Amino acid sequence: MNLDDFIEEKEDNTPTKTIRILVWPNITFSKDLTKDSYIQVIKNMITELNKIRDDLYFYLILPKYLECLDFPNTSQHFTEFPTYPPTMRSHFDVEWFRKWASHDLDFDLVFSHLPEHTHQVKNTLYNVTHHTPPVFGYCHWFDFDSITAWQCGCFNQNMLGILEMDRCYINTQAQKDLVLEQAQKTFNTDIVGKLDKILTVQHLGVKRDDIVDSSVVERPREKIIVFNHRPDTYKNYDHFVTLMRKLREVRQDFSVWVPLLNGQVPEPWFSNEKFGKEGYYKKLQECWVGFSPKQLYGGWSVSTTDGLMNGVPYIMYDAPYYHELNKTADFFETDERALELLNQYLNDGYRRNSAAYEGITHLNSSLIYEDEMEKMSEYITELAGRNSTHKFSDATHKMADFIRTNGTVSKKELFKHMNWGRGIKFTSYRKKLLTHPNIYDNMQQYPEYKWRVLK
Repeated sequence: MNLDDFIEEKEDNTPTKTIRILVWPNITFSKDLTKDSYIQVIKNMITELNKIRDDLYFYLILPKYLECLDFPNTSQHFTEFPTYPPTMRSHFDVEWFRKWASHDLDFDLVFSHLPEHTHQVKNTLYNVTHHTPPVFGYCHWFDFDSITAWQCGCFNQNMLGILEMDRCYINTQAQKDLVLEQAQKTFNTDIVGKLDKILTVQHLGVKRDDIVDSSVVERPREKIIVFNHRPDTYKNYDHFVTLMRKLREVRQDFSVWVPLLNGQVPEPWFSNEKFGKEGYYKKLQECWVGFSPKQLYGGWSVSTTDGLMNGVPYIMYDAPYYHELNKTADFFETDERALELLNQYLNDGYRRNSAAYEGITHLNSSLIYEDEMEKMSEYITELAGRNSTHKFSDATHKMADFIRTNGTVSKKELFKHMNWGRGIKFTSYRKKLLTHPNIYDNMQQYPEYKWRVLK
């Protein structure tokens, strides 16, 4: 029987070929999950991908329900995670995952945000379920030797997990260079070359609608210097405080705002005033200039783009990760140059405003997040369809005929009809079925294969 024998073209619209994505999390800020970097990233990704397409369904693994991730095309599934990062990265509950990844579910892709768990996820899926989906990923953190505070890091385990992926997104080329440099201490040239191909730079950027109108730049404002990064060692915060004290010795017409600082401020003219997201953005619009410090990590600075999109110009430490972010900025290498720039900005409102305009223009022309998601969307389509074939086997024809006869069948019913057991790998069959123009999957937790007559 030929494929064409099954095709029916009558009245209806084009079917949706649902791509089901298992998202493995990387949760490090359990005190307030809505502020966790992974939660923010996956929320933004799903939001933007949903604007581009309507065929993606996400299985989200979480410690508890989150309203901010309650999209129509997601389901949330709960398990406990250790809160201490090194323990969290080492802990993997095989029994929970094996039972959860039920034979009634389908997974076309795995999107791992925790490379340290990639092998365990892949090993469990491939060996004890029907599923053999390709894996891609995103890495939020690397245990670099220069910044790891704990005795035993997970860098090598992270690298092994990335090697299990088709692609792993990373936020800056500077960060990628640091990864490859440290990887050379353990892995040979061939392995480092593979890592180089897998690691793919994806600038976080900003949402187009979040960039303020340029008229904000001209508003009257106080001379507030903002340090809206984490006040930690890897962000060189103590050195920033020392620098501000030096500046205070020569002028007293400014204040400093450190919104993420908890506890006592180091000086009376420091503030750690806190707001919700809307209030935080509004306060940034009242600041004069921002400070982007030397980092030990080389990652993307969301704090800096938060300021730029709200009309705040930043002076930045002269490093590749900041040049990637805003090549139009003023850069410093020494304390003397940083103080010189701060004095120039505080003295010259015209220069300050010109730099703010340049920052907004640069964001609009080069760092729009939606553009990065367009690229990711194209990659998801390519990866999900890789190795699929339009050649139907006898088994696939039998399943397609069963779906056509019954209209709608669950995966469980399909397996029963085929008299298949646990050992069958269904991924390739699913790909083949969904190449048929009359067969589509629904947009809900449990897949149902439906016969739809085309327009």
